[in-house]
Amino acid sequence: MKFDLADILLTKSRGVYVPRYLDVERDRSAVEALISFYRAAEGKTVGEIDWRELVISIGSRGLAKLLRLVMESRFYTAVNRVPSGINPKIIRIKLFRVVNKVHNGFASPENRGRVMQTLRRYLLAEGIQLDPDAAMWCTYRDMAFIKKVEEPSVKKIVEEYNIRTLNSLLINSTSLHITLHKNCASTEALMILGRGLKYYGGVYDIRRTGDCYRINIDGPRLLLNKPSDEYGLALSHVLLTVLPRLYSCKDNWRVDVLIGTKFSNMHIRLLSSDLKPLLPVERVNAPTPVFDTRADTHVYRRLKLLKLNVSIVVKPVEVKDLVYIPDLEVEEAGKKIYIEIVNYWNREYGVRKASKIREICQVIKNLIIVADERMKPFLQGLPTPIAYFTIDLFEPRGLLTEVANYVKNMVEEL
Repeated sequence: MKFDLADILLTKSRGVYVPRYLDVERDRSAVEALISFYRAAEGKTVGEIDWRELVISIGSRGLAKLLRLVMESRFYTAVNRVPSGINPKIIRIKLFRVVNKVHNGFASPENRGRVMQTLRRYLLAEGIQLDPDAAMWCTYRDMAFIKKVEEPSVKKIVEEYNIRTLNSLLINSTSLHITLHKNCASTEALMILGRGLKYYGGVYDIRRTGDCYRINIDGPRLLLNKPSDEYGLALSHVLLTVLPRLYSCKDNWRVDVLIGTKFSNMHIRLLSSDLKPLLPVERVNAPTPVFDTRADTHVYRRLKLLKLNVSIVVKPVEVKDLVYIPDLEVEEAGKKIYIEIVNYWNREYGVRKASKIREICQVIKNLIIVADERMKPFLQGLPTPIAYFTIDLFEPRGLLTEVANYVKNMVEEL
């Protein structure tokens, strides 16, 4: 569900790049020409089709290339028809041996007719009544037949093209920046973003500046030092879950992406209140587990067994300009203690996550960290109590009895 980064069509305006999304009305004629082209090509081999006609009908070589990828990955497929009872790979080896033995391994254009006669006689002797070319090359792409697998429509093609463009940029992103007017940043939207990113192992922070909220999210190039299909698609999934709320908001909002390479940085306006491409948001469901990870479930159950009044946080905590979404909260003697559960994914994640937690600890003092034991090297020196659990056969283990003492001491200090 992506394109190569070098193939994505971008336009530059005032130092910011904007993706060339498709629009149902604006690009209807081009998409209808694409559908007509593939309907005419159905049943033909890839080698028989004049693909230059597609470029002419679309009007752009780059756009035609991307639309062809969309059509042949979802709506049409190239199917090789292999005759029953033969293995083309073995047939090729045998026929090449015949050419080596009878014609000294070389068939010039002048001798092609004689060579083909020799190969036909060999195939007949083997009981195969096929043309040598058909037997040898039936698995090659140019010999594959175009077959429809799903009925295309203008809306479906536009959605598929746009979501592939969006995914490709997120997969290659260094960081993602979402700026929302306070009327667009409802508690529900912020919680969906925060919980969704925690569910997929994302690192982020939320800040409030004046009437706006700014969500900064680490992209694959920053968190993993390379593009990542898995993490990029996870970011896309989380973004699409809040997109209906953003599209319906009348105030300003925008989603920007930074793609940093060794040679340059590209600032891309991915979405905004003025840039609302058609995307398949109805196919996306927000992750709805009660807990984000198994560690969250384990910690919650252990704290319940320790007789602590623990609950799941249902709204963000705002302190100064920081907007923080803890995992759990414990209420004792009318005072709230927040619990942050930290998993371990890899070294890069550990470094970035520890850096974010240090920033939070400078503002929020009533915070207890419950972390995977593998995070210990990254969390050393934090000015807040830390309890550790271990992972055994993918399951968190640990009594966490020290958390009860931390809560008691913190309540006395507050």
